[in-house]
Amino acid sequence: MEKSKRYITISVAAFLCYCNTLWGTFVFDDSEAIVKNKDVMPYVALQNIFQNDFWGTNISLNSSHKSYRPLTILSYRLNILYSNNKLDAFQFHATNVILYGLLCILTIPVFELFLRKRKREINVNDTAYFATLLFTVHPIHTECVAGLVGRADILCSILFFAVILLYDKVVTRKSFLLLILVMLCAAAAVLCKETALTVLGVCIVYDVFVIKKKRKRWIDICNLYFFLRTTALVTIGLLILYYRFKIMNFEGPTFTSIDNPAAYAASIYTRILSYNYIYFLNFLLLLWPQWLCFDWSMGCIPLIESVYDTRLLFVLIFWIITSFSVYILIKNVIENEVLDAKIMAVSLIVLPFLPASNLFLRVGFVIAERNLLLPSAGFCLLVAIGLKKIENAGISNKSNTVLLFYIVCAIFIVRSVQRNSNWLLEDKLFSSALDVCPLNAKVHYNIAKIAGDKNNRSLALAEYRKAIELNPNYEQAMNNLANLLREDKQFEEAEILLRRALAVRPNFAAAWMNLGIVLTNLNKTREAEFCYKTAIMYRNKYPDCYYNLGNLYLDQKRNEEALKAWEMAVTYRPTHVAAWSNTLVLMDSMRQYEQVLELGKIALSHNPKSPALHFSIANTLGKIQQFAKAESYFLEAINLNSQNALYHSNLGVLYHRWGKTDKAREMYKKALQIDPNMKTTELNLRKLLIAQEQ
Repeated sequence: MEKSKRYITISVAAFLCYCNTLWGTFVFDDSEAIVKNKDVMPYVALQNIFQNDFWGTNISLNSSHKSYRPLTILSYRLNILYSNNKLDAFQFHATNVILYGLLCILTIPVFELFLRKRKREINVNDTAYFATLLFTVHPIHTECVAGLVGRADILCSILFFAVILLYDKVVTRKSFLLLILVMLCAAAAVLCKETALTVLGVCIVYDVFVIKKKRKRWIDICNLYFFLRTTALVTIGLLILYYRFKIMNFEGPTFTSIDNPAAYAASIYTRILSYNYIYFLNFLLLLWPQWLCFDWSMGCIPLIESVYDTRLLFVLIFWIITSFSVYILIKNVIENEVLDAKIMAVSLIVLPFLPASNLFLRVGFVIAERNLLLPSAGFCLLVAIGLKKIENAGISNKSNTVLLFYIVCAIFIVRSVQRNSNWLLEDKLFSSALDVCPLNAKVHYNIAKIAGDKNNRSLALAEYRKAIELNPNYEQAMNNLANLLREDKQFEEAEILLRRALAVRPNFAAAWMNLGIVLTNLNKTREAEFCYKTAIMYRNKYPDCYYNLGNLYLDQKRNEEALKAWEMAVTYRPTHVAAWSNTLVLMDSMRQYEQVLELGKIALSHNPKSPALHFSIANTLGKIQQFAKAESYFLEAINLNSQNALYHSNLGVLYHRWGKTDKAREMYKKALQIDPNMKTTELNLRKLLIAQEQ
């Protein structure tokens, strides 16, 4: 096949696999990394991107996830700019598809480098094309493309392959300037995702691979240029690691047994056996990606705690096959004294996977499909090499072998499209996970959250309870379930759940606040106040907690303290309409009319579309007989919320006092039309009609 046709075919295949993602939304981690992350917005200082982690938290803080990917965040910001400062999901998904297509196109020349033993190698192009086609359609990539946070992996992989292509020029041309460019590209790749650092190891392996093709003796590899190149790569790798840890304040992320149960198992044998089973599952996902899940934590993969566990049989078979394959590979290298493409394929599988292996540090996941993007490239290259060997050995008819390969590719395309459809909406994504990980408490938790947002309370309650049943220490599920029970006025059970959550995580600020709300409803006001203050101690900038504390003080007639609490709420969140509104209403009741009007202007500057604020200011203006101004604020409140009967009723009172009886009658009738049960309004209308008859 001609070179141009190969590239066109790969591009079309990539589009066919992922065109349906263009109509996706922001799902799962996209919400935290993009929608709620202020760093993606153009009005935030650019330096924040380089100070915060991937989720928008200062990376030096203990609470930070420590994922540092500023160039990925910058790409999100460019999407926002291109969309006129709006969160346009289509733009984000289109960018992911385009970047993935570019990655697949780059894969062809990389594979050709690995396959070309001599300047003219028969079937090199075909093998590289088959490997790239399989890589393009492999369903393991769906999370990277359909999930917008997967862009970190795509960008990292693009630069990963670019570094390899550039390093080939360094080896062949012995160019110092190109070596500097390689190091800069490697650093940029790490700023997209941390695992890109492994490209330096792949480059060293490739250096040996290239030199060994030209020389017969192993000793000839150790020449001056090889030493200088390797030293430069190791040095830049160490420098990147040093500055990476320095940015983190030399502190690692804080994970728990919930995130990665195997890493926190008490027995070293349990850890070793469970890790090996996880390695087998990763290989299985590459071999046949039928079982895909957005999250593999929280009991999705039960630990192997006994040597009698039947799953160990699969682990044993996996390592027997792997060990035999490695033995044959090493034997061929020793006997033939030459490295071939299989060595590069294996290095591409193993080295990028090492950071996720738990061998050097604990990671915050069990299986992450995104992390298999680069290893899948090495896997696909091995498959293509095997396919070519079958053809050359005459084991099978060439046309039949190629036909079977294309059938597998077609199945993979269908599977990719089908899996993408699950990523279009959160409820479909979470529900699909039940087929793979029914024991995953986080799956049930996420289903419950979606059900709660859609006001499907029965499903939300059932799923939260299931999540807690699967993980009795799931404090977030306890907190959310308690909130639902509180809304149903089941305060006693809500209190029990919140106290359990706090026993698991004593610094859980939201649970302390919610316990305060529950205790307030149970008339345990002194303890409720303690809970609110404890929540603020753990999260000092907590506007909702200050708001609820102010409400508690209001109920206790501690007006000044209530005003101070609400002041703190609006200080930390100027858009907190409820806190502003309560402040204005309380000041109005205290006859502090000037302060109401002064604060009202400040409140409206932050919340110009709030009908409640316009209404509060209008009431105050009416009391000081500034009827014209009061009318304008009432009308604006009604314009913003035309179905609020109280707004019409109070405007009627204003007109009544102003002497505009016809307008007053009209407003009273409108209020009663919206809410016929307004007795005071009905009485005011009757008085007005009697006065008009006289």
